[in-house]
Amino acid sequence: MYKLLFVFFLTFFVNTAVFAQDGASQNAAKNTSYSDQDVNRFYEYIRYFNDALKLNSKKTAKGYLLLAENQLMLMNALNEARFCAEMALGYARIGDKKKAIAFQQKATMVSRGKTIILSIKNLNHLAQSFVLTNDTTGLKRLFDKAISTASKTEKKTVKIAYVNGLFGVDENVKASTLLNELYTDTPLPENERAEILNLLIINSIKLKKTQYIDKYYQELEQLKPSITANYLLAKGMYFELKNQYANASKTYQLLVKDFNAGKRENVYLEGVLQLAQLVSKQLKKDSANYYFALLEKAIIKPFQSTAIGIRYLKFFNAHQTRFKSANSTAIDKAINTKDSLYKNELIAVTKELQYKHKIEEDKQKAELLKRQRDIAKQRSVLIIGGLCLLVIVAGTTIYILYQRRKQANLLHLAEVERLKQVHKTDIIKKLSATQEAERWRIADQLHDEVGSMISVVRLNLSEHPLKKEPITPEKLETANRILADVANTVREMSHELMPVAIRQYGLINAIEQLINDINTSGKLYIEHLIYGFDDLSKYPEDFQVSFYRIVQELFQNIVKHSKATNAIFQLVELPDSINLYIEDNGKGIEKEKVDKTGKGIGLLANRIDYYEGKISIEGQPGKGTLIVIDIPTEHMVGEQKD
Repeated sequence: MYKLLFVFFLTFFVNTAVFAQDGASQNAAKNTSYSDQDVNRFYEYIRYFNDALKLNSKKTAKGYLLLAENQLMLMNALNEARFCAEMALGYARIGDKKKAIAFQQKATMVSRGKTIILSIKNLNHLAQSFVLTNDTTGLKRLFDKAISTASKTEKKTVKIAYVNGLFGVDENVKASTLLNELYTDTPLPENERAEILNLLIINSIKLKKTQYIDKYYQELEQLKPSITANYLLAKGMYFELKNQYANASKTYQLLVKDFNAGKRENVYLEGVLQLAQLVSKQLKKDSANYYFALLEKAIIKPFQSTAIGIRYLKFFNAHQTRFKSANSTAIDKAINTKDSLYKNELIAVTKELQYKHKIEEDKQKAELLKRQRDIAKQRSVLIIGGLCLLVIVAGTTIYILYQRRKQANLLHLAEVERLKQVHKTDIIKKLSATQEAERWRIADQLHDEVGSMISVVRLNLSEHPLKKEPITPEKLETANRILADVANTVREMSHELMPVAIRQYGLINAIEQLINDINTSGKLYIEHLIYGFDDLSKYPEDFQVSFYRIVQELFQNIVKHSKATNAIFQLVELPDSINLYIEDNGKGIEKEKVDKTGKGIGLLANRIDYYEGKISIEGQPGKGTLIVIDIPTEHMVGEQKD
């Protein structure tokens, strides 16, 4: 008991602290989701409440019910139908009518013009709470809404639940009308028809309208129904009606067994009451007293407040009248004829003793309550201190972990940046090496080709030192032709170093001119699409030259190696990148040879890597080659603006 009180006060304190901190925001929440742990804790308190009721300990049961209510406050779920239905039934079972009504109203509350739809389980719980509070009007209003909002397949189940509720408030005539309507509604599933027949048998016997009782019972037995509480009650009442008292008693005993196991629904109370009445009629006084005593502890007081209580009084009074003996009558008369003065004196002494006993009892209760409060206060202080320490430790740990994670992220970013710089430096070295090799090639070409051609020109334009031959027109023509070749060679070399077309016409026009030159040859036709590039000034000149070289290298590879007759070239400017797509119908390339180890492809890949771009090469033998290049441009455009 002390543990229960401590748990209650602790829960109340934590609940108060939470609501003092953020009560307004939690009360305003509408769509709160609950953890499985919170919901399980609530139903655990309900289970403890039911266990306490089995032991007829209403004080302990009420304590667990308060814990369940506090749990709902913590969950901000005091207006949710499924929880409120449980609470309404709980308070109704311990006789707290005011609380039961409050939770009934919450469970059936209308929100934004929509009626809350209750499950059959919650509907039965609410119906039982209305029965225990003897609220016929509330029961009717509950099921009127439930029937009107139920789906077509659920209406029968809801109506059956309504009949069970009507039994609890002794509205048997209304139940009879509803049952006849359900009985004539065909077709019905076997389980629903069996339940309706159970209720028809019970109601017909209560109303003493038994003309069809044999028909109902035979039809019920043919269905071979499940053993439900209503089936046991109907069967027991039928056996009792047919004076088969032994069979009736055995059937009622099954309901008593479930009653002793803690089931307190109206049908189990009815079963115990029927057995008490049966053994009383059989003149088994002790057995009857035993069963009446079982009910007396379970029924809400006062007895006149519920239909089952009224039936209990009716049967119990009949039992007392049945066993009232002549001796007890004589004793009563003797007591009534005692001297009035003696009686008054005896009553006065009794009242004084009761008063003294009550004072002593109240004093002990007050002292016990004070001790419990002191213990709860000390434990609350310890718990608050522990919680504060736990919060400090947890906060410190979280802060340290956050700082470590932040430092690790900074180190990671620094390492990534370092690797980028190393990669870029490596690319620059490769480009420099390639450019140096290109310079040597040009130097060799100037020396070997241009130098030798100029030497021939000098040879034709100079006189022979020995023969003294004049410079003939043929020599001049030869020298002129060779000089023209030299000029063409030097022009081609200058184009390789810096394409004139880019400076004169711009990058896009230069690419289009290159495509036109290839198409003019008649050996390869390139279909092209170029989109965007309205403003080329935002791209650095070195990038435009490098990009032109990339396109040159792609076309050169197709012309030299692919043996293609057609190709598709697409160049698109996107807001943050340039996308190049080129596909040919040539001999293709084997998968194992798709790499960047070739001299031309290697230089191409280095140029693309330098600008942080990506290249994808796909091809199959005999099915052509597809190359996709994507180069980001945000950093280039930003550098130009700066």
